[in-house]
Amino acid sequence: MLAMTNKANPNSNVIVTELDGEAVLLHLDTKMYYSLNATGLFIWRLLSPEHTFADISEKLRAAHAISAEKARASVSNLIHSLQSEKLVDVSVD
Repeated sequence: MLAMTNKANPNSNVIVTELDGEAVLLHLDTKMYYSLNATGLFIWRLLSPEHTFADISEKLRAAHAISAEKARASVSNLIHSLQSEKLVDVSVD
């Protein structure tokens, strides 16, 4: 289960192309394409060793004026999906 103290890094075998506020991800190992809407791209840009999921959730909440619960759910759901497709590597602290 993902904890808000976890962090994630984009998989080094994933190429990202941004298009009009959205993104297309290409996993070079699987040759599969994935798309991210504007919210997904916002979260993707913050994935790094410096940002916990809680940090990303707070930035999402502030940027989009949504509830903390909705922000946490959005981050958790997207990271879970990205992790299941091996697009990110999650570190547990």
